Amino acid sequence: MRLLAFKTALILAVSLGSGVAPAEELSKPAPQQSPEFKFAGEEFYYSARLNNVEAMRIAVRAGDIKYKDKVAYVPISGSAQSTGFFHSIYPINDQANTFLNPQTYRPLRSEKYFDEKGDVRTYKVDFVHSTYRARVERERNDTQRRFQMAIPGTTHDMISWFYELRTREDFELGRQMTFYIYDGWKLSALRAKVVAKEDVYTPMGWFKAWRVDFERDVLNSRGQRDKEPILKVRTQRQSTASLWVSRDENRLPIKVAVSTPLGNAEAVLIKMKLASD
Repeated sequence: MRLLAFKTALILAVSLGSGVAPAEELSKPAPQQSPEFKFAGEEFYYSARLNNVEAMRIAVRAGDIKYKDKVAYVPISGSAQSTGFFHSIYPINDQANTFLNPQTYRPLRSEKYFDEKGDVRTYKVDFVHSTYRARVERERNDTQRRFQMAIPGTTHDMISWFYELRTREDFELGRQMTFYIYDGWKLSALRAKVVAKEDVYTPMGWFKAWRVDFERDVLNSRGQRDKEPILKVRTQRQSTASLWVSRDENRLPIKVAVSTPLGNAEAVLIKMKLASD
Protein backbone atom coordinates (compact mmCIF):
# COMPACT_ATOMS: atom_id res chain seq x y z
CA MET A 1 0.00 0.00 0.00
CA ARG A 2 1.42 3.37 -1.02
CA LEU A 3 0.59 6.60 0.82
CA LEU A 4 2.13 9.01 -1.68
CA ALA A 5 -0.96 11.11 -2.28
CA PHE A 6 -1.70 11.30 1.45
CA LYS A 7 1.85 12.31 2.31
CA THR A 8 2.14 14.77 -0.57
CA ALA A 9 -0.89 16.61 0.75
CA LEU A 10 0.57 16.68 4.25
CA ILE A 11 3.51 18.74 3.04
CA LEU A 12 3.96 20.26 6.46
CA ALA A 13 4.81 16.86 7.88
CA VAL A 14 8.32 16.48 6.55
CA SER A 15 11.24 17.31 8.85
CA LEU A 16 13.02 16.74 12.16
CA GLY A 17 16.03 18.83 13.14
CA SER A 18 19.42 17.29 13.94
CA GLY A 19 21.57 20.42 14.09
CA VAL A 20 23.71 19.36 11.11
CA ALA A 21 24.97 22.25 9.00
CA PRO A 22 24.17 22.49 5.28
CA ALA A 23 26.95 21.20 3.05
CA GLU A 24 26.41 23.34 -0.07
CA GLU A 25 26.77 27.01 -0.98
CA LEU A 26 29.00 27.60 2.06
CA SER A 27 31.61 29.56 0.12
CA LYS A 28 29.40 32.64 -0.18
CA PRO A 29 30.46 35.73 1.81
CA ALA A 30 28.58 36.78 4.90
CA PRO A 31 25.77 39.31 4.35
CA GLN A 32 26.55 42.93 5.18
CA GLN A 33 23.56 43.03 7.51
CA SER A 34 22.46 40.18 9.69
CA PRO A 35 19.35 38.55 8.18
CA GLU A 36 16.13 38.11 10.11
CA PHE A 37 13.78 35.14 10.21
CA LYS A 38 10.37 36.09 11.57
CA PHE A 39 9.28 32.48 12.12
CA ALA A 40 12.18 31.42 14.38
CA GLY A 41 11.01 29.38 17.37
CA GLU A 42 7.60 28.46 15.94
CA GLU A 43 6.21 25.03 16.78
CA PHE A 44 3.12 23.44 15.22
CA TYR A 45 1.45 20.14 16.07
CA TYR A 46 -1.18 18.41 13.94
CA SER A 47 -3.54 15.48 14.01
CA ALA A 48 -3.69 13.85 10.57
CA ARG A 49 -6.85 11.88 9.84
CA LEU A 50 -7.78 9.50 7.05
CA ASN A 51 -11.52 8.91 6.55
CA ASN A 52 -12.13 10.60 9.95
CA VAL A 53 -9.77 8.21 11.79
CA GLU A 54 -6.52 9.56 13.19
CA ALA A 55 -3.62 8.12 11.20
CA MET A 56 -0.60 10.08 12.44
CA ARG A 57 0.69 12.94 14.56
CA ILE A 58 2.83 15.64 12.99
CA ALA A 59 5.24 18.12 14.57
CA VAL A 60 7.03 21.02 12.83
CA ARG A 61 9.54 23.46 14.33
CA ALA A 62 11.58 26.39 12.97
CA GLY A 63 14.94 27.00 14.62
CA ASP A 64 17.01 30.16 15.02
CA ILE A 65 19.45 31.58 12.46
CA LYS A 66 22.80 29.81 12.55
CA TYR A 67 26.03 30.27 10.62
CA LYS A 68 28.44 27.90 8.91
CA ASP A 69 31.53 29.48 7.36
CA LYS A 70 29.77 32.89 7.46
CA VAL A 71 26.70 31.58 5.60
CA ALA A 72 23.38 32.03 7.39
CA TYR A 73 20.86 29.20 7.52
CA VAL A 74 17.78 28.20 9.51
CA PRO A 75 17.05 24.56 10.43
CA ILE A 76 13.38 23.66 9.90
CA SER A 77 12.40 20.50 11.71
CA GLY A 78 9.51 18.10 12.16
CA SER A 79 8.30 14.51 12.23
CA ALA A 80 5.35 12.34 11.23
CA GLN A 81 4.51 9.18 13.18
CA SER A 82 1.58 6.83 12.72
CA THR A 83 -0.88 6.24 15.55
CA GLY A 84 -3.55 3.77 16.71
CA PHE A 85 -5.13 1.31 14.30
CA PHE A 86 -3.30 2.86 11.37
CA HIS A 87 0.04 2.21 13.07
CA SER A 88 -0.85 -1.46 13.53
CA ILE A 89 -1.36 -1.98 9.79
CA TYR A 90 1.11 0.52 8.31
CA PRO A 91 3.64 1.91 10.84
CA ILE A 92 5.29 5.17 9.77
CA ASN A 93 8.22 7.07 11.26
CA ASP A 94 9.17 9.83 8.82
CA GLN A 95 11.72 12.51 9.67
CA ALA A 96 13.59 15.19 7.75
CA ASN A 97 15.69 18.34 7.96
CA THR A 98 15.44 21.43 5.80
CA PHE A 99 18.21 24.04 5.99
CA LEU A 100 16.77 27.31 4.74
CA ASN A 101 18.40 30.47 3.42
CA PRO A 102 16.70 33.14 5.59
CA GLN A 103 17.05 35.78 2.86
CA THR A 104 15.64 33.87 -0.13
CA TYR A 105 13.58 31.24 1.78
CA ARG A 106 15.08 28.62 -0.54
CA PRO A 107 16.74 25.44 0.73
CA LEU A 108 20.48 24.97 0.97
CA ARG A 109 20.11 21.33 1.93
CA SER A 110 17.30 18.85 2.48
CA GLU A 111 17.48 15.54 4.34
CA LYS A 112 14.68 13.00 4.66
CA TYR A 113 14.40 9.68 6.45
CA PHE A 114 11.40 7.45 5.74
CA ASP A 115 10.64 4.25 7.66
CA GLU A 116 7.30 2.93 6.44
CA LYS A 117 6.33 -0.62 7.30
CA GLY A 118 9.98 -1.60 7.44
CA ASP A 119 10.87 -0.01 4.09
CA VAL A 120 13.68 2.43 4.95
CA ARG A 121 14.73 5.19 2.53
CA THR A 122 16.88 8.29 2.89
CA TYR A 123 17.26 11.31 0.61
CA LYS A 124 19.96 13.98 0.90
CA VAL A 125 19.85 16.91 -1.51
CA ASP A 126 22.26 19.84 -1.78
CA PHE A 127 20.75 22.71 -3.78
CA VAL A 128 23.04 24.87 -5.93
CA HIS A 129 20.59 27.33 -7.44
CA SER A 130 23.28 29.44 -9.12
CA THR A 131 24.15 26.53 -11.44
CA TYR A 132 20.60 25.12 -11.72
CA ARG A 133 21.44 21.77 -10.18
CA ALA A 134 20.91 19.61 -7.14
CA ARG A 135 23.31 17.00 -5.85
CA VAL A 136 21.39 13.96 -4.67
CA GLU A 137 22.27 10.96 -2.55
CA ARG A 138 19.65 8.24 -2.12
CA GLU A 139 19.84 5.12 -0.01
CA ARG A 140 17.32 2.32 0.21
CA ASN A 141 17.95 -0.90 2.11
CA ASP A 142 21.77 -0.44 1.94
CA THR A 143 21.73 0.42 -1.79
CA GLN A 144 23.15 3.87 -2.54
CA ARG A 145 22.85 6.07 -5.60
CA ARG A 146 24.43 9.49 -6.29
CA PHE A 147 23.53 11.79 -9.17
CA GLN A 148 22.82 15.39 -10.19
CA MET A 149 19.42 16.80 -11.08
CA ALA A 150 18.73 19.84 -13.27
CA ILE A 151 16.43 22.24 -11.39
CA PRO A 152 14.99 25.74 -11.93
CA GLY A 153 16.86 28.51 -10.14
CA THR A 154 13.95 29.12 -7.74
CA THR A 155 13.43 25.49 -6.69
CA HIS A 156 12.24 24.72 -3.15
CA ASP A 157 12.01 21.51 -1.19
CA MET A 158 8.79 20.21 0.38
CA ILE A 159 9.08 22.56 3.37
CA SER A 160 10.74 25.76 2.21
CA TRP A 161 8.11 26.77 -0.37
CA PHE A 162 5.57 27.21 2.40
CA TYR A 163 7.70 29.75 4.27
CA GLU A 164 8.02 31.80 1.10
CA LEU A 165 4.24 31.62 0.63
CA ARG A 166 3.74 32.93 4.17
CA THR A 167 5.82 36.03 3.39
CA ARG A 168 3.82 36.97 0.29
CA GLU A 169 2.07 40.31 0.76
CA ASP A 170 -0.19 39.97 -2.29
CA PHE A 171 -2.81 37.62 -0.85
CA GLU A 172 -6.19 38.35 -2.34
CA LEU A 173 -8.95 36.31 -3.91
CA GLY A 174 -7.88 34.95 -7.28
CA ARG A 175 -4.14 35.36 -6.65
CA GLN A 176 -2.13 32.61 -8.37
CA MET A 177 1.38 31.42 -7.53
CA THR A 178 3.66 28.66 -8.80
CA PHE A 179 6.43 26.95 -6.84
CA TYR A 180 8.97 24.46 -8.17
CA ILE A 181 9.67 21.70 -5.65
CA TYR A 182 12.30 18.96 -5.66
CA ASP A 183 12.32 16.37 -2.89
CA GLY A 184 15.16 14.11 -4.07
CA TRP A 185 12.71 11.98 -5.98
CA LYS A 186 10.41 14.06 -8.20
CA LEU A 187 10.55 17.59 -9.57
CA SER A 188 7.11 19.19 -9.39
CA ALA A 189 5.32 22.40 -10.24
CA LEU A 190 2.92 23.31 -7.44
CA ARG A 191 0.28 25.67 -8.80
CA ALA A 192 -1.55 27.60 -6.09
CA LYS A 193 -4.63 29.81 -6.17
CA VAL A 194 -6.25 31.80 -3.35
CA VAL A 195 -9.91 30.80 -3.72
CA ALA A 196 -11.85 31.82 -0.61
CA LYS A 197 -12.08 33.45 2.79
CA GLU A 198 -13.36 30.85 5.26
CA ASP A 199 -13.78 30.35 9.00
CA VAL A 200 -12.06 27.13 10.13
CA TYR A 201 -12.68 25.33 13.43
CA THR A 202 -9.83 23.45 15.12
CA PRO A 203 -9.21 22.10 18.65
CA MET A 204 -7.55 25.48 19.24
CA GLY A 205 -10.73 27.35 18.32
CA TRP A 206 -11.92 29.30 15.29
CA PHE A 207 -9.58 30.91 12.77
CA LYS A 208 -10.34 33.38 10.00
CA ALA A 209 -8.48 31.87 7.07
CA TRP A 210 -7.51 32.06 3.44
CA ARG A 211 -8.17 28.86 1.53
CA VAL A 212 -5.50 28.10 -1.07
CA ASP A 213 -6.09 25.30 -3.60
CA PHE A 214 -3.20 23.44 -5.21
CA GLU A 215 -2.54 21.28 -8.24
CA ARG A 216 0.73 19.40 -8.60
CA ASP A 217 2.30 18.53 -11.95
CA VAL A 218 5.29 16.17 -12.06
CA LEU A 219 8.01 17.41 -14.42
CA ASN A 220 10.91 16.10 -16.45
CA SER A 221 13.92 18.41 -16.73
CA ARG A 222 16.81 18.58 -19.17
CA GLY A 223 19.83 20.58 -18.11
CA GLN A 224 21.48 23.36 -20.10
CA ARG A 225 24.89 24.81 -19.30
CA ASP A 226 24.46 27.87 -17.07
CA LYS A 227 20.78 28.20 -18.03
CA GLU A 228 17.39 27.27 -16.65
CA PRO A 229 16.61 23.64 -17.53
CA ILE A 230 14.08 22.70 -20.18
CA LEU A 231 10.94 21.48 -18.40
CA LYS A 232 8.22 19.16 -19.66
CA VAL A 233 5.12 17.95 -17.82
CA ARG A 234 5.34 14.23 -17.19
CA THR A 235 2.18 13.76 -15.12
CA GLN A 236 -0.43 16.52 -15.01
CA ARG A 237 -2.44 17.05 -11.83
CA GLN A 238 -0.87 14.10 -10.04
CA SER A 239 -2.43 15.37 -6.83
CA THR A 240 -4.67 18.20 -5.62
CA ALA A 241 -4.99 19.69 -2.15
CA SER A 242 -6.33 22.63 -0.16
CA LEU A 243 -4.47 24.59 2.51
CA TRP A 244 -5.90 27.02 5.04
CA VAL A 245 -3.68 29.76 6.51
CA SER A 246 -4.72 32.43 8.97
CA ARG A 247 -5.90 35.72 7.53
CA ASP A 248 -3.36 37.85 9.41
CA GLU A 249 0.32 38.71 9.19
CA ASN A 250 1.37 35.37 10.69
CA ARG A 251 -0.26 33.22 7.96
CA LEU A 252 -0.47 30.34 10.43
CA PRO A 253 -0.81 26.87 8.83
CA ILE A 254 -4.19 25.74 10.15
CA LYS A 255 -5.32 22.84 8.02
CA VAL A 256 -4.50 20.87 4.87
CA ALA A 257 -6.88 18.48 3.08
CA VAL A 258 -6.71 16.15 0.08
CA SER A 259 -8.69 13.41 -1.61
CA THR A 260 -6.56 10.28 -2.05
CA PRO A 261 -7.11 6.77 -3.47
CA LEU A 262 -7.43 5.69 0.18
CA GLY A 263 -10.09 8.29 0.98
CA ASN A 264 -10.31 11.83 2.36
CA ALA A 265 -7.28 12.97 4.38
CA GLU A 266 -6.68 16.11 6.42
CA ALA A 267 -4.23 17.46 8.99
CA VAL A 268 -5.59 19.94 11.55
CA LEU A 269 -3.68 22.15 13.98
CA ILE A 270 -4.05 20.99 17.59
CA LYS A 271 -1.29 22.93 19.38
CA MET A 272 1.21 25.67 18.59
CA LYS A 273 3.89 27.98 19.92
CA LEU A 274 4.42 31.26 18.07
CA ALA A 275 7.76 32.93 17.46
CA SER A 276 6.83 35.70 19.90
CA ASP A 277 5.84 33.34 22.75
